[in-house]
Amino acid sequence: MGLLRASVTVPETTGAGYTVVVLTGEVDATNSEELFNILESVVLQRPRLLIVDLSDLSFMDSTGLRMLLRATRELDQQGGVLSLASPQASVGRVLQLTHADQLIPVYDSVADAIADA
Repeated sequence: MGLLRASVTVPETTGAGYTVVVLTGEVDATNSEELFNILESVVLQRPRLLIVDLSDLSFMDSTGLRMLLRATRELDQQGGVLSLASPQASVGRVLQLTHADQLIPVYDSVADAIADA
């Protein structure tokens, strides 16, 4: 059973246009719906850019990946973009093996994702 923690940061700068969600722990079948609920609550706020910081996420299975793809699709329909930042090696491998890294932009850091916006 995986433990997932998330924190959401919206910059106080007027017009920043992005939100960062930092995920910590693991995402698997036991908590993937919790992940989607977190992402959906942010997507409903219509950020121009939603950055999911994966630097503290040690594991993600296919159910977690599916939730990221669902959130990507919903945000895309609103004209926004979901980007991933700083995946650990194991999570990055899942993104590469499934070619999800071709569907969702992946950056080395949150700063790189912001700079590319």
